[in-house]
Amino acid sequence: MLAGHLQEKGGKYYAVLNCKHHVGKRFPKWVPTDLPVKKGNKRPAEKKLDEFRGLYNEYGEQISEIVEIVSPSIPEQSCTVVSRTGDMLFADYMLYWLSYKETEVDPVTFAGYCDSVENHIYPYFKELGLTLSQLEPKHLREFYKFERIGDPEHGKGRKKGTTVVRYHSNIHNALEVAAEDGLVGKNAAHKQRPKTDKFIGSFYLPEEALECIRLAGGTWLEIAVLFGLFYGLRRSEIVGLKWQNFDFERNLFTIAHTVTTYYRKGQTRVSYAKDKTKNKSSMRTLPLIPLFREKLLALKEQQKEHRRLFGNSYNRKYLGYIYVNEIGELIKPDYISSTFKKFLEKNGLRHIRFHDTRHSCASLLLRNGVSMKEIQAWLGIATMEPRRTFMHTWIWRSLC
Repeated sequence: MLAGHLQEKGGKYYAVLNCKHHVGKRFPKWVPTDLPVKKGNKRPAEKKLDEFRGLYNEYGEQISEIVEIVSPSIPEQSCTVVSRTGDMLFADYMLYWLSYKETEVDPVTFAGYCDSVENHIYPYFKELGLTLSQLEPKHLREFYKFERIGDPEHGKGRKKGTTVVRYHSNIHNALEVAAEDGLVGKNAAHKQRPKTDKFIGSFYLPEEALECIRLAGGTWLEIAVLFGLFYGLRRSEIVGLKWQNFDFERNLFTIAHTVTTYYRKGQTRVSYAKDKTKNKSSMRTLPLIPLFREKLLALKEQQKEHRRLFGNSYNRKYLGYIYVNEIGELIKPDYISSTFKKFLEKNGLRHIRFHDTRHSCASLLLRNGVSMKEIQAWLGIATMEPRRTFMHTWIWRSLC
């Protein structure tokens, strides 16, 4: 009999079975019990789990095609467990796809998938009750429209085009898997990608950038502002900077480690560190200019003094990281964004997002005659296409 356990998702109990692919790699198979998470339902859910463990083989394939199970504590309620066929509800298939992707992507990406599927795609299509074989392109277009418009009466705000595109990406990916497995004849999401709002990032002019650097001097935000405006580093790259990646003899440093945060269900923000950047182009080595070298060496000595002063109270978990506070706690990416916003307001500086310091870096390089190819390498961008609109806007403004 298969090993398995109960898991709560979307306010309901699911049986999670420990299965494996035919090639040997293990994966969790999620089977809905259709029982809501509430007092008195835990034991019936456990009984369904035991029954499901005997209904599937080690490959997650249902031994009998359709089995009806009646909950002993709720005689009126019955549920039909259907194997993965075109008769499976599309909403339930999205949960299956989600469990499959958990072992395929990193935790940050998976957290984004969970938010899209569990909080938006699943509830909408579960209410419609459409099966995989019934799903048509028009249903997806209606869903995208619903997300863009929102539902103010029920407290649901409208979503940005880029957010809806993420939902579409998940749906398209899931239906591709369904098509490969022969569950559907074609991908209903094909050529249904919703339009996005054309976004043009803001940026600082040279005098604004210099004033921002001057005012940030001596604050905890100084490191972030300097690396953002001069090197165009992303938040995750700034927080991920380590002393071992700096060569003070050759005056070079390498961006090879990042720190991001995400929401894990049932927990607060979780930090995720990895020796990997956003893409291959993002792993790059840059020159360390004298101003940065002096500030970093001074910071290194300051951290030694903090370790001496705080002794056992100093957090040694993040030893080796550059961007830590007095007691050794790592400065989080979200802290940079929120503090930067308050910093601009306090000093009467024009509002831009922290990510716009990266845009500012690009515009300053362009102003000084640096080629697009060189800017691409400096910023660690895989392709310049997404940046061309921004660059052209800067050129237009510079001529006005």
